[in-house]
Amino acid sequence: MGRLIPTGVPNRGHQMDFVYEGEGEAQKCFMTCECGWRIEIESFRHPWSLIEVKVRSRRHMQELGLEPND
Repeated sequence: MGRLIPTGVPNRGHQMDFVYEGEGEAQKCFMTCECGWRIEIESFRHPWSLIEVKVRSRRHMQELGLEPND
């Protein structure tokens, strides 16, 4: 996989984006929310990264007491 692409659609007022830091094998991907939340997506180079993104974004919404949109 190359890069994760955000949908740009807010989820309960929270919009996610992806930030890449570094280059080559040392590159890291972070999912960020406009509220300031940020977490590394360790599997961003693999197809199953979509599952990791979904799980982490759902957990973020639950921690805020919000139910995520499916």
